[in-house]
Amino acid sequence: LLPFAYVLSISLKTKNDLYVFPPELFTKNIQLQNFVDAWGLFDFPRAFLNSFAVAVPTTLLTVLFCSLAAYAFTRLRFALYLSTMMIPIVVRLIPSYMLINKLKLLNTYVGQILPLTAWSIPFGTFLMRQFIASVPVQLDEAAKIDGAGFSRIFWQIVAPNAKSGMVTLGIYVFISSWNNLLWTLLVVNKEKMWTTTLALASITGPSVEYVPPWNQTMAAMLIAIVPVLLLYIFFQKYFVQSVAMSG
Repeated sequence: LLPFAYVLSISLKTKNDLYVFPPELFTKNIQLQNFVDAWGLFDFPRAFLNSFAVAVPTTLLTVLFCSLAAYAFTRLRFALYLSTMMIPIVVRLIPSYMLINKLKLLNTYVGQILPLTAWSIPFGTFLMRQFIASVPVQLDEAAKIDGAGFSRIFWQIVAPNAKSGMVTLGIYVFISSWNNLLWTLLVVNKEKMWTTTLALASITGPSVEYVPPWNQTMAAMLIAIVPVLLLYIFFQKYFVQSVAMSG
């Protein structure tokens, strides 16, 4: 929690208090104006919209595909699929960029969503397999006796029992997609398509002409992580259940 406390501390300080030595974690002169100034550093509403437009579909597609694949892995026999987890993301960047470029999907939501989904599937399938494997096969057999096929068994029996696992995977993928910078930096060069991470990167770094004061920058970072914090707060019950179930 110390990094978060430090970011919060800096975001509430005045410019003069930033350079007090030794540094103070708590300040007496709370400056809430920093958050107002931070909101104007870039188009936050548009950046939030772009981040949600990328993170939400990526999360839903990953959970759907991984749950279906994991169900197949626990009930049928496959091999080699999960070996794709061994391929580092950095190795996939160039071929992925070339593919997206040829498909003319640069500066689009689809061009960001599809590769992020594909890269999340191997780990997501492995994670969901652990949950679905705990669902007794006898439930499938009972459903088959009643005339249910694979599709109905998955949606009416397996999926409800693996709900906490799906939520856990959804949280992981959403946070990963929300925080992604490298891929977005490659396929997005129009400001109107900036996500929050790319927008934050645009106000810091050696190539930036004007770097805002650190108290405003830290305030902008806090604003950017609010959706992720709210996501965890609302779904922490399922997250805790998944940890208990998976050991």
